[in-house]
Amino acid sequence: MESPYRAAGDIHVLPSSEEAPGFGVLPVNAFLIADDRPVLVDTGLATEGDDFLTALWSLVEPDQLAWVFLTHDDRDHAGNLLRVLDAAPQAGLALNYVALSKLQEEWSLPVDRVTVVNPGQPFDTGARRLSVLRPPVYDSPGTVGLHDPGTGVAITADAFGAYLPELVHDLSEVSDADLRSGFVDFNRLNHPWVSLLERPTLDRALSELLRLDPELLLSSHGVLSHGHTATLVRAMAEVCTMEPFVAPDQAAFEELRDEM
Repeated sequence: MESPYRAAGDIHVLPSSEEAPGFGVLPVNAFLIADDRPVLVDTGLATEGDDFLTALWSLVEPDQLAWVFLTHDDRDHAGNLLRVLDAAPQAGLALNYVALSKLQEEWSLPVDRVTVVNPGQPFDTGARRLSVLRPPVYDSPGTVGLHDPGTGVAITADAFGAYLPELVHDLSEVSDADLRSGFVDFNRLNHPWVSLLERPTLDRALSELLRLDPELLLSSHGVLSHGHTATLVRAMAEVCTMEPFVAPDQAAFEELRDEM
């Protein structure tokens, strides 16, 4: 877990990463919108729970956190959800119904604190009006993101992530070759169904994002990308035309096992 840093305006990144043997390092980000009604977007890795909570409470007092917005139910996004909700009893929980249903298979969530959100709907935090969006690609059917027109930020969950040689904060610190390789590998691996799409289908989903004209894309598995939305969208469209990702087999796993 690294120290939080400011992304844009009052939006902060709580950054971490996971080793990805054979691919590099995968960023794992949560975000805090630190206004009068603070919103935590995702809750980090459970394996770093103590460090995550220390970083979070350095930005906001537990009794001041107004919302936890969960992009989806994967554990790198929901890892510390119960600990955050226990520490912040005033915070509501906003998530898609599919994600709620999946989490309820394992956990008993405080449903009286839940607000169900769907793509295309507004999300009024009490301090600002955000828009709930469906990222153009995703690995969980309960995935939702956020758009903040005031700061020009779109939070896109897993979409537009990339494996990196090392963890950095900004896209400008990554070479074009490393970014292309890591972007292609991650987006083919994480949502392999895009190879089944006809190009116009993905283009329509990407156009919905471009219509919002975000100045900054914040990916749960990416780095800051000021002014690069169109470039990343074009790269995502190329992924659709590539052969499906083939995961490491047993022989490759045995070579990677020591790294793991």
